[in-house]
Amino acid sequence: MTMLQSSKHILGLIVIIGFLSYIGLHIFYYEHTSPTELATKLIEEDKDANNCFLLRTFDIGPRPTTYELQMRCVYKYASLTKDPSACELLMPSDYGWSCLGAVEEKLFLGDPCYYSTVRNRVYCNRKYSEGELTIEDPQMDNCSSYERNDLREWCHFERTARIAYAHECDQITHPVVYDNCEYNYAIKMKDIKYCDAIKDPERINMCKVYLEMVKKYK
Repeated sequence: MTMLQSSKHILGLIVIIGFLSYIGLHIFYYEHTSPTELATKLIEEDKDANNCFLLRTFDIGPRPTTYELQMRCVYKYASLTKDPSACELLMPSDYGWSCLGAVEEKLFLGDPCYYSTVRNRVYCNRKYSEGELTIEDPQMDNCSSYERNDLREWCHFERTARIAYAHECDQITHPVVYDNCEYNYAIKMKDIKYCDAIKDPERINMCKVYLEMVKKYK
């Protein structure tokens, strides 16, 4: 065997050993290439969202890239844990803001009535409200004109969120609507101190993290 052939063999062995070492370090992640599976596994093992970036796939063919799958893992992790701070790993991309929206949606689940700006109508769902109902072009000038309490509270919430001077959260008794009202008031005022008026600890954290992200990335 010539010296050249010997050098090639040694180089080949180094490459193979390096590749096998890499596989060995990440074998767990190759076995769990689904972002949802990996996010779930990390939560079960009490590991943070940074570990999503250890996910590896071969970027071959028309499929999501490794980075896209890593981002999905972080998104799913944040959604499952309802931890908005994990979304910062995706900032300042639109996906990062979408991640915050997904966490927010879970934390404020239970709103009886929802207003659509696109359709200009309020819809009260059958699960959380006093009864399923849709009102086209609803008025918000006089909340007391509504006979139903869920609609009156919805009205005070919308006025607080949309009118510059309004802060009517004290007119709301529903725990989710109340916290959502104070949350939107803090966002409107762009002041983290107003987050402390929220009662649920996870929602307080959501409020503070969101405003910190706005200050940092917008």
